Amino acid sequence: MTPADPDQIRRDLSPELEPGEAERMVAVGMRLADARPLPEPNFRGELRRRLAGAQAGGAVAPRRVRALAASYALSGLLLLAVAVAGVAGGGPFAA
Repeated sequence: MTPADPDQIRRDLSPELEPGEAERMVAVGMRLADARPLPEPNFRGELRRRLAGAQAGGAVAPRRVRALAASYALSGLLLLAVAVAGVAGGGPFAA
């Protein structure tokens, strides 16, 4: 959408709006779109480089994947142990 595209704004409005109300909404939408500040060029460039780099080298290192999988498995086992202790009448939630 360009900064002030009234046709796009009209397509986004509900068809149940009265024509006068719809035109007022289009006018407000155009004013808001025109007043929207753009980020600094250096910020946009840095963001573009980071996003492009994330897409190109988006693969996670296998060592990190193994560490994450092991930590999730250990967390799950710890939670199962707490649940078993609770069912047995002991553990941190015993009354």
